[in-house]
Amino acid sequence: MQVNAGRVVLNFTGNNVLTTVHTEENVKLIQHQRPANASSAAQDLEITASAIDFFVAGGNRLARAETVGAAQIDMRPKTAAPGHTLVTAGKFRANFDNMGQLASVHGAPNARIVSQVPGERDRVSTSNTLDALFRPGGGIESIVQQGRVAYTDGDRQVWGERATYTPANQMLVLTGSPRILEGGITTTAQTMRLNRATGDALADGNVKTTYSDLKAQPNGALLASSDPIHVTARTMAAHSSAAMALYTGDARLWQNGNVIEAPSIEFDRNRRSVMARGSPTQPVSTVLVQSEKSGKVTPVKITSDQLSYNDNERKAHFERGVKARGGALTISARTMDVFLQTREQANPDQPTAGPGKIDHIIAKDQVEITQPNRKATGDQLVYTTSDDKLVLSGGSPSIFDAEHGKITGVSLTLFRHDDRVLIEGDNNSPTVTQTRVAR
Repeated sequence: MQVNAGRVVLNFTGNNVLTTVHTEENVKLIQHQRPANASSAAQDLEITASAIDFFVAGGNRLARAETVGAAQIDMRPKTAAPGHTLVTAGKFRANFDNMGQLASVHGAPNARIVSQVPGERDRVSTSNTLDALFRPGGGIESIVQQGRVAYTDGDRQVWGERATYTPANQMLVLTGSPRILEGGITTTAQTMRLNRATGDALADGNVKTTYSDLKAQPNGALLASSDPIHVTARTMAAHSSAAMALYTGDARLWQNGNVIEAPSIEFDRNRRSVMARGSPTQPVSTVLVQSEKSGKVTPVKITSDQLSYNDNERKAHFERGVKARGGALTISARTMDVFLQTREQANPDQPTAGPGKIDHIIAKDQVEITQPNRKATGDQLVYTTSDDKLVLSGGSPSIFDAEHGKITGVSLTLFRHDDRVLIEGDNNSPTVTQTRVAR
């Protein structure tokens, strides 16, 4: 260790044992780290201040040091890696180990850390206090900042009450109502973990994300409004880009009246696309609306094991155990494609608002239609909302009701507005009617 100063005052006890050293006038303390093994994390350290008081233990060992007034710490890597880190605070208190190596530094108030790399924007974090721990002969073990922590990394801004940074894995952990803002996306949680090397962001506990600054897409449907899109979940993971995130644990995504709930939801803001996956105990739940021929608008709740949706196609694809319930009608199938009207079609007066409206539905494999006192089955269903008509085909579709019994044909058409049923056959498969006669 080396100290330079314009003036030095040494104080001794009665036995001529050195106890304190007061330095002033452009004081500079330099400690060259000498790690036992080559380590890219090892850093040389330089502390500058107008004055520094050193406290000596046993007359020959540096125990601690305190700056007088504002001071700065400059840390530079031992390797040829570019960049350095500047730490400033109203005052620093440093503690040294038995070998005279720097062990810890406490800085307060107005602590500030600036990481500088040529050609890149500075990474800046501020707080009321900071505490840095050092490895013997190496670099920083960890830095803890507390009190109104604010961190800026390019377009990413983060706030919280406590932040812990570990250089070994470049992980920044925030607690105390942390909040992150990036590109019009705001996320809050109980705990956040940010990887400064990869840009990954992980949030845990009461996660809520709001996607703002959205442009309206009149040709879109489910998520085409300019209104914010909200997502809540237990955890969130965003890799590389904040625009793509995976939410798990009671995830819920909504915009206006359009709602998707599932154990996990993967959302891509730029493509306005959703991939939702259910579990054996909790299926994916989606709420849409349909406009019947009479003009009545009713909500339609669709449950399934999996949902994929892309707003450019205006198609929601449901797989396995699909069940759609709307009014007195229930449709179940193995797969179902729900095509939505554009926002302009669904809401001509307000094309950027209102829920997504169903244009038509195509269901396949083990299709079943259930109405009060009526049930129909087939391999494929096409339902159009404009004429409120359901057409069943494939696998000898049939319909059963308490009044007319069971009817089977090549195709079966149900008109919901007047309860008419049209059954068609051909020469190879004529229409068959089975009725029950009361005796």
